[in-house]
This record gives sequence, structure tokens and C-alpha cells, in this order.
Amino acid sequence: MHKDNLKKETSTETDAAFFDLVKQLGERDFSKESDKEGIFLKTLKNINESEGEKNMKIINRVKKIGLAVASITLVITIGMQTTFAQGFIEKIIAQISLGHVTAVQYENDGIKEYPVPAALKGKLFDKDGKAIEILKEEAKETYTAQGEKIDSFEADGSIVTVAQAEKSRAEITLTVKDSKTLSDYTCFNVILPTYLPQGYVFDKAEFYKDEKGIVKDSKYIELYFTNQTTAKTIHMQQRFADEETSSTMGTDGKVEKIKINGLDAILTDNSSLDWEAYGNLYFLSGSKTDGAVGRKELIKIAESVK
Repeated sequence: MHKDNLKKETSTETDAAFFDLVKQLGERDFSKESDKEGIFLKTLKNINESEGEKNMKIINRVKKIGLAVASITLVITIGMQTTFAQGFIEKIIAQISLGHVTAVQYENDGIKEYPVPAALKGKLFDKDGKAIEILKEEAKETYTAQGEKIDSFEADGSIVTVAQAEKSRAEITLTVKDSKTLSDYTCFNVILPTYLPQGYVFDKAEFYKDEKGIVKDSKYIELYFTNQTTAKTIHMQQRFADEETSSTMGTDGKVEKIKINGLDAILTDNSSLDWEAYGNLYFLSGSKTDGAVGRKELIKIAESVK
């Protein structure tokens, strides 16, 4: 789940319910003086009353996923939603909202291992073919019994292999290599950064196809800048700012409000940035896990988007 969940990617009802909860909680006051339990119960009641409505229509991102966040989906799926969520609320220590973007920071509970849910037992293996019974915080590759690399899995036992994920992605996205034509596919003006760290160049852009398989006046664009020597990638998303494209993120990393060209921005764990400008929303990730770029370079790239 620590991957950015893109518009067209399949999400479970469990994910939607959790992120709907996080989104609404991100708008609440969780200072030390506030009634956290009362806020939680009221928020849950509001969600139940609006059941069936798709409040979160697009990209609910979980940054710096780690085991603690991964376990959220597992626990809720197992059926402990209320108990767990109340505990989760107590761990919320900060939130920042820019209007269309909200970041919720919660306390890391220190869990480093998590038992594989019953529905997944006997389905997850390491590269040597040994069954995995404990999920560990350190990111490790998992495989099926047939040796196929796994892209993602859910507590209900469903598994998506890397091959399946790549095929699905190819079917729902359009890849464009010509940076001069990007705005031809969007309903807004795409602005590329004029500064990139040494070795990085524009690689490609991706757009999500509509129901007819075409791309026209898209509200979203995914941009990738690749280092020609190391093959490391900087990811940037730009999207038209409206209710549909609003997003909420949860992280156990530090969230900090900074300024980008005089505008408020959210810096998350020194590895990603969110800000709003020119009627658009911008997300920039230095892919900390890949060691691509850090805080200073992220800010410098963001400030060149104008």
C-alpha cells in the first residue's frame, strides 16, 4: 500500500472506508484539549449516514507506508474497525490542510512484525520458495507459490502479481514521451520544472484513459524524471484542483508546513511535497527509499515550477 494509489487503480471497500475516515478526521481538531473519542464517534456516525456516497473520488495516498499503516487495512478487514480506529485516533499528533490537500501525522506504534492474515497463509513466499508467516517492517519482495513476484495483496486473500499490475497499468494509461505536447491532453496547463538535479531528465508522462479508452481534457498527469546514470526516478503528479481531485494522506513521518514561492506547502518526512498553485495541485516525490533526492533538492525542484 505504500505506493501512491492512482486514480484508476483498484481499491477495496475497506481502503475507501478507512481513507474516508482519515479524510474527515483530518478536518477535525485533535489538540490535547479536544474530546478525541467524541470526535471519533461523531465522524464515524457521519460516515455511516452517508454510506454509499463516494466522498473520496481520487488518490488517497499513504506516504511512508511502513508496517504500521499496512496493518491498518488488515486489522479493519479482520473486523476490528471501531476498536482499532479509536486507538488510531489517539495516535494522531498533527494535521495540516491546504484546502484540497490534507496530511495527517500519527504516532508510530513501534510494531515491526505482523502475522500474515489467515486468508493469506500459504500464499506468500520468499525468493527461495519458503512460506512467509510473519510480515516484517523492512520491505521485502514476496512471491506466489509459482514463483511470480507479487505487486500487492489484501487481507482477504486476493493477490496481484507484478505481471498483472503492469498489464493493467498498460491498459488504463497512455504514455507520452514528447514533453512539448503534454498540455494537449489536459484541461490545465502543464508546467515542467526548469530545475532538475544533475543527471535527471524528463522521461515520460502518463495519463489515465477514460471509459472509451481515450485521453482528453484529463485532470491528471503523472510525470517521471529519470537519472540516466543511476536509473533512479523522481515522480511528479499535477492535477486540476477541485473536489474530485482532493486528497488526504496519512504518515508516521514528520509533516511540516513550508513555503514554495510564497505559497503554503506540505513537506512529508523530507521525501515528498504537496502544494497548490495556478489552480492546480502538485505532488513531488524524491522516492526516499530509492535514495533519489532529499529535502533541499525537492524544494529547489518545486520552486522552479512557475
